[in-house]
Amino acid sequence: MEVPRPSRTCSVSRRDFRPNEPFFSILTGEDGLFVRNDVAAEHWSGPPNEFVGWWKSTVKHMTDGLPQQVSGETLLGFFERLTALPGEADTLYILTLLLLRRKLLRYEKEIADERGNRLLEVYALHTDRMYQVPVAMPGQERLDAIQGQLTGLTNG
Repeated sequence: MEVPRPSRTCSVSRRDFRPNEPFFSILTGEDGLFVRNDVAAEHWSGPPNEFVGWWKSTVKHMTDGLPQQVSGETLLGFFERLTALPGEADTLYILTLLLLRRKLLRYEKEIADERGNRLLEVYALHTDRMYQVPVAMPGQERLDAIQGQLTGLTNG
């Protein structure tokens, strides 16, 4: 599942966002797809009851041109949601590698489940929990899609 790119328009007021304006993004799931709604801070009253993730962003100037880095908090929230979603093993694996690189997760060991499938056992500092993540390296085309999905977590 791909995370949709930001709309640059508030889903409540339907007006375009201004440069440097804070806004919130809400990610929900409908019919096996992610649905993203961007809401101006002035209209934000919190996430709905059912959501996959949400985060706060700031509209950047179009001329900035530099890639934006997704916050650790946003990635960790997405990680938590993905651990509960079936069929997203490759996205979860790539996100786990990114979180390990950023030192937001700690590698403990590699294990095998009862079927012989490889799993990474990682420790999440933010929740004080251990997770077992399937080793599911995607092909290049899928890897590009996952990179786009993770990039879509920003407002860029």
